[in-house]
Amino acid sequence: MYKIVRKKELNPTVTLMEIEAPLIAKKAEPGQFIIFRTKDDSERVPLTIADFDRDKGTVTIIFQIVGGATMELNTLNEGDCLHDFVGPLGKPSETEGLKKVAVVGGGVGCAIAYPIAKKLHNLGCEVHSIVGFRNKDLVILEDEFKNVSSVLKIMTDDGSYGEKGLVTNALEQLIKDGNKYDEVIAIGPVIMMKFVSQLTKKYDIKTVVSMNPIMIDGTGMCGGCRLTVGGETKFACVDGPDFDGHQVDFDEAMQRGSMYKDFESNVREASCNLLKQEVK
Repeated sequence: MYKIVRKKELNPTVTLMEIEAPLIAKKAEPGQFIIFRTKDDSERVPLTIADFDRDKGTVTIIFQIVGGATMELNTLNEGDCLHDFVGPLGKPSETEGLKKVAVVGGGVGCAIAYPIAKKLHNLGCEVHSIVGFRNKDLVILEDEFKNVSSVLKIMTDDGSYGEKGLVTNALEQLIKDGNKYDEVIAIGPVIMMKFVSQLTKKYDIKTVVSMNPIMIDGTGMCGGCRLTVGGETKFACVDGPDFDGHQVDFDEAMQRGSMYKDFESNVREASCNLLKQEVK
């Protein structure tokens, strides 16, 4: 059993949990993920590792409450335990040798982008971070990004905080200002990563994206997380989750990702009804 030692609401739909998992914390690296089950009969859900503390033996996850599994997870509090917490899985992000990098995060994807920005900063890399949200109320990890970034651009769709516009607007302006990036790392909604990759391809800048398709076993056996990258089939759980953004078939990934929307909506509604009954 894996104890929750800290729980914090980052915004109305996003929660941070710090989990006691010393063996995972010992091996974890930015870019890797875990698979959890809240109870013995719960759905298996992958979440990218948001942070880790080897000395404390803890792993931090940040999740958006969007479906039945994350709703169930959010009912747990400090002192409660998760039934399963497996990892680290996937390949770590490649950070060695980079001197100047733009890290682009969108929404809850910023939770994945932050540990990569942190490691790059600790390695002496100049980090320019661009993070985007729909509005001010959804902004997360602002102070954390400030601490590891030479430049931080916060973008909101409605202009309620930071600058109004898309992350691609800020990234292109930084490029036009003369910044020469060794690499751009983009993490967030698939559509955002697609347009970031289209932009950087125009400027011939290497771009890495973190893909998080539907995943069940985390070992490449189920095939649920398959992607087309450079015309070849890849599996996000063992070949990734990081891939060359200029080679990913984003349209296919978005199509596959939408296959279970109706099912997820039904599960969310059923979970809401169940929680209401438990409250009564």
